[in-house]
Parts: sequence; C-alpha cells; structure tokens
Amino acid sequence: MNKLIYGFLFLLILHSCGTDKEEKINNQQKVKSTKTFKPKHITSPYNGSEFTIGDTITVITEGGDNKIDSIIVDIDGFESAKYLVSDNKFVILTNQLPVGKHYINVQSFKNGERKQDNIAVFFKSDIKPKQIKAIVIKKYPHNTKSYTQGLTFDEGNLYEGTGQWGESALKKIDLETGKALEIYSLPSEIFGEGIVVYKDEIIQLTWQAQKAFVFDKKTFELKKTFTYDTQGWGISNYGNNLIMSDGSNILYVLEPNTFTVIKQIEVYDNVRAVTNLNELEYIDGKIYANVYLTNLIVVINPETGKVDGKIDLSQITPQKYREEHDLVLNGIAYNTQNNKLYITGKRWDVLFEIKLNNQ
Repeated sequence: MNKLIYGFLFLLILHSCGTDKEEKINNQQKVKSTKTFKPKHITSPYNGSEFTIGDTITVITEGGDNKIDSIIVDIDGFESAKYLVSDNKFVILTNQLPVGKHYINVQSFKNGERKQDNIAVFFKSDIKPKQIKAIVIKKYPHNTKSYTQGLTFDEGNLYEGTGQWGESALKKIDLETGKALEIYSLPSEIFGEGIVVYKDEIIQLTWQAQKAFVFDKKTFELKKTFTYDTQGWGISNYGNNLIMSDGSNILYVLEPNTFTVIKQIEVYDNVRAVTNLNELEYIDGKIYANVYLTNLIVVINPETGKVDGKIDLSQITPQKYREEHDLVLNGIAYNTQNNKLYITGKRWDVLFEIKLNNQ
C-alpha cells in the first residue's frame, strides 16, 4: 500500500515540475513577443526652457529604434502649430499660445505601440506693459488700525476686509469719515483676506485656514462657510464668475455658487512670471492686481494672462510708509456708479481717489 502512495506522489511532483517549466517557457515567450521599442527623445529644447510668445521653436529628436512607423510632435496636444523639417527636426509656431507653462510632446509609433517623451517649456508675454500714471483727485481718512486685505464698492457702499491675528474683520465703511458703520469680527485664530460682493452676499477669504466666510450683505449675519484648496489672498467679480489670487502668479476662475475652479490663468509680463498677486479688482474687462510688498498695480488681460499695463504708485504712497516693509499699498475699489477708482494701503491713514492717464 505504501508503495502505491509513494508512486502516486512521485508522479504528482513530476507533473507539477513539468507544468512549472511549461509556464516559465510561456512567460518567456510572452516577454519576448511584447518587447518594447525605444522611442525618439527630445534633445532640444531642454526641459524648463523659457520663450516669448511668437518665438519659433525648433524641436530636435534623437535615438529610437530603426523603422519607427511614425512620429507626432505637438504642443499641448495640438498638432496644427508645427511642421516637419526633417525626420528628426520639427518647428513649432507659438503666436497663438497663451503665456505660461506648456508641454512639447513627441510620440513614436511602431507595430501599433505608442511611446511618448515630453518636456515643459514656459512662455513670457510678447507685450511690453504700458506705464500708467496715476493722479490724486481727492483724499479721504482711513483707519490706521485696519490692515487692509480687500476693498470693494457695491451699490455705492464701501466695504473693507482686514487681516492680522485677532484683528481680522469685515467692515462697511463711511467714505467721508473712514469710520466703520458695520463690523463683523472674525475668530482670533483666523487671518482675514480679500472680499467680494456676489448678489446679496459678501464673501471673505482667509489666508491659511482655507476657509471662506459668507455674510448677508445687508445684515452682516454669517450665513455659511466653505473651504478651498489653496491660500486665499484677493478675490473679485469676473463676469458671471469670481476670480481669486493665492500669492503666486496664478489666478483661479471660480464658479460662485460652489467655488469650483473653472480654469487657471498664469500671469506673465515680458520678463518673467508676475508673482505675489494680491488684492484684485475687475474693471472694464481687465484685472487690476496689487503686487504684494510693492507699490505696484498690474493690469492683466484675463483672456491671455499678459500684463498689459503697470501703475507705479510709489510717488503717491505717503512718505512715512515708503520705508515700512509691510505697510504697503493694498486695496483697490472701483465705484461703478460714478466710475471712480480708490486705493489705500495696510494701516494707512489715507484713502485716495485717483485718476489714471488712460481713463
């Protein structure tokens, strides 16, 4: 009986070994049959290269297996912007691109298989910003305790959002006296930021809490809060949507009811990315943005991300604030009822009505 059992086990082991060997051979054949090919790779330009909108870019590829069936070169998936010079050289036209980050892709095809190599490149504006002068028309008092983060008009009423720990608030301001008519103080652990009026509500951002407060415009009653994924700096109306800054060179177009990001706008002048974008105001189709820690306002075309103009307010900034690191210009409000523009700064004692030389 034992001999029969041992014999059965021996045959079982032999069968198992044979099966393992067969599977190993099959797997080797599969690997051999699906052996990948070497695709073309980009040798010029290099990853991270900077260009100006309108530049002609020559893309050079090298390597790859012989007899690759076909190659496609594109920028952001659009082939119409390029033409073939030779098998390894392509030219991309960029005059229709927006500023910012783009990807050049090279796709290699062989026997139905696709391989891709890509690099990131950056585009500056092809427009030199117009230098816009500002003239002071009138001065109004401003509360020096207000660390101004947001400033806006709605139906002739002036609203201000202020920051700093334990000081952040939403205020309705009397323009003539600078005094607060209504105040809602935010929790002491919250650092308040920009504000915007949307329909019957006022939305106030916060800096690092990633939380926005929504108030009833008439009563200043807190109605709700919601969260977002970045820092909150400035916010403004933008057509039927909202637009928000986070201190980078990126502006976020938001759906106002859900705060969902619809698209991002990268902002560049003809030299570099314009960072530290702060308080925002939408005026006649353009975005006016304070550049934090400067006395500069940039005028941005939101369709292209290009800086069309720059307003240097250094000469308007009161002398006593010019040497202060943080008491800088921050606050842009446009009154659509009389087409007047107002600016102020953090803890300034004055609010200016100004006129621009292009108005």
